[in-house]
Amino acid sequence: MRRIPRRLVAAALCTLGLATAVAAAPPAAVPATPDGPSGPVIYDQGLWYLRNTPTTGSADTSFSFGRRGSALDLPIVGDWNGDGSETVGIARVDQSVPFPFRFQWFLRNANAAGAADVSFTFGVPALTDTLRGRPIAGNFDPADDAYEVGYVFPTDDGGLNWIIRRDLTPSSVTVTFRYGRSATDTPIVGDWDGDGIDTAGIVRGKQWMLNNDALQGGQPETNFPFGATASPIRELPVVGDWDGDGTDTPGLLRNNPATQVTGGFEVWLYRNENTTGTADGSFVFGSDQFAIPRGVLFLPRLAIEVS
Repeated sequence: MRRIPRRLVAAALCTLGLATAVAAAPPAAVPATPDGPSGPVIYDQGLWYLRNTPTTGSADTSFSFGRRGSALDLPIVGDWNGDGSETVGIARVDQSVPFPFRFQWFLRNANAAGAADVSFTFGVPALTDTLRGRPIAGNFDPADDAYEVGYVFPTDDGGLNWIIRRDLTPSSVTVTFRYGRSATDTPIVGDWDGDGIDTAGIVRGKQWMLNNDALQGGQPETNFPFGATASPIRELPVVGDWDGDGTDTPGLLRNNPATQVTGGFEVWLYRNENTTGTADGSFVFGSDQFAIPRGVLFLPRLAIEVS
């Protein structure tokens, strides 16, 4: 994402939707502005725990935003007003309407408790009991500084559709494109080349496949493995600018010990280049107190740049 404050990216998400495709040729991107490394975030059903640097330790900031105890509020982060600060948001699965329900978005312009500054309805969380997608956020559109939101959902023919709003207004048009496979891929978002624009990526097993084309799919410009090869080690992807150079690169979450397949996923490993290689660093943030409940597919582990 645009390197203005410390930013967030979802570690591994799950939700879904459907929308209309309206695309226009995007203007040229503006290079990212480095502003310090990403720090880790834990979201625990309405409670946020933010650490400002990718180092071992406790949270620097904690607060409440979202419904306490609800598994239907999914965390996102972005610069919603274009002021250079990334702040928290919620994509809520609203079940007050008939299935397939709808997404309600609540975006706040401060990393503190309080009411949403922006709210709207956009997207469909589920098509069937098994076809579900996830909310995403990023600086997808080079036409303005504010972040946009969207969601990724699996199609019935095995693909992944990306639905992204061009802005946060009620009348915003959407862009739809296809990138990835629903059976094997975890969608991720980041600024992979430091040009200031967030684009699509997928993680397929240990393979990271990153696309640099704004608001469209296509073929990955970068394709490399990152992660353990030992089968008992379960890893979950997270994206961040771990060295603060303005480019997003891979991270992985593991349990402690690494062979434990359930728990808090409190060990963070990261690489500072989008290339094959071992981790450049690691740290611990969180504990098994934040274990993933059985049957829950959404993992609330994020990375954020806090101004």
